[in-house]
Amino acid sequence: MERIRIIEIPPLKVVNSGNLSSMEVFEAFDRWWSSIDVKIYITPRDFMWYNDKKGYWEWFFALPEGHQDSGGYEVVDFPGGLYAVATSKDADEAALNETKAALFSWIETSGCFALSTSENDSAERYVMAHVITPKVFKEKMGYHLSDIFVPIVVK
Repeated sequence: MERIRIIEIPPLKVVNSGNLSSMEVFEAFDRWWSSIDVKIYITPRDFMWYNDKKGYWEWFFALPEGHQDSGGYEVVDFPGGLYAVATSKDADEAALNETKAALFSWIETSGCFALSTSENDSAERYVMAHVITPKVFKEKMGYHLSDIFVPIVVK
């Protein structure tokens, strides 16, 4: 996979959805953060990961500067850091696994980056995803595209 990008996300205050245990919880968090009018924002401003320690999916929303209303959700510090990123068809397990495998392989053979682990990174970070296509894309194509973010460190 030759279309891998390296990005750096700064440390951020984010709102955490908590355990996305049901579609109702997922949709409630989506409605809350989607209603916030942001004129200047980081992109992506939302991302999701599977928290291995807690054993569940979490969704994060980067809180706009000066915005106080967290909708009753917990505000936490996101550590930021470097990520290797590639695009995949969303909600297609085979495509997602292929993209992740390509990212892991690229990182391993890069010569200058390593996968973030508890041994080489003080921050707890997991593989993340962010839907990059608008709703009209899914309406017309039948699927979304997502960026997959794999946390990395410099060797």
